[in-house]
Amino acid sequence: MEKMVNLLKPKPNPQQQLRDWQRHLRQECRNIERQIRDIQREEKSVQKAIREAAKRNDMGSAKALAKEIVRSRRTVNRLYENKAQLNSISMHLGESVAISRTVGHLSKSAEVMKLVNNLMKAPEVAATMQEFSKEMTKENGHFRV
Repeated sequence: MEKMVNLLKPKPNPQQQLRDWQRHLRQECRNIERQIRDIQREEKSVQKAIREAAKRNDMGSAKALAKEIVRSRRTVNRLYENKAQLNSISMHLGESVAISRTVGHLSKSAEVMKLVNNLMKAPEVAATMQEFSKEMTKENGHFRV
């Protein structure tokens, strides 16, 4: 039954689909930014805990916490890479829709040119123009076209 409902739905136009996809991608980018801020906020509290452990002369805890900071920074770098990939995907989507629109316009333009050529019948027009040119030179000896 669900498949039949999907068949009856009209297909969204490419522009609307692009906007929807880009909206989802921007939302994911904001989620990534939020995760990065949370990790960085947590990193500050870990740095504070490292300083306190160092004051207590608890080097084992300080080293473990320092490793945690290194892991969090790697995670932040991966999140930045993911965000860059999402932005790249968004730009490629926009580019592909623009290209498909251009192709559509070019094909319509080609159809119009074909119709104009069929209407003009270029060889006949050229022959008529030659006849006209000959008549003009016969009637007016000094006028040449």
